[in-house]
Amino acid sequence: MRPPASPYAILRIASDRRYRDKEGNRLTDFISIKVRGPLAERCAEFAWKGCKLAASGDFETITFADEPERQPGFLIKATEVEFLSPRRVEESAVSMPADGMDEAAA
Repeated sequence: MRPPASPYAILRIASDRRYRDKEGNRLTDFISIKVRGPLAERCAEFAWKGCKLAASGDFETITFADEPERQPGFLIKATEVEFLSPRRVEESAVSMPADGMDEAAA
């Protein structure tokens, strides 16, 4: 019998390069980050498209045996993820009346 699988997530981050190409376009690299266990659960809870984060860990090379013409790639197996964006404001907090009390309590 197989042990229960640990939760995991793959995050894709975009990193703008500091320079532009010959046509003046800014270049962007996309990097995959793999997280497991409780770290994956925290990322699923707190990360959203466009949030800023920093990750550290080990590089893992990816090869595509079923697509030999495809170039190998890499991902980061993260051991730490730091969220750099402020937390999102929940929709329920945004819809509260300006006086801070809901109508049922008044």
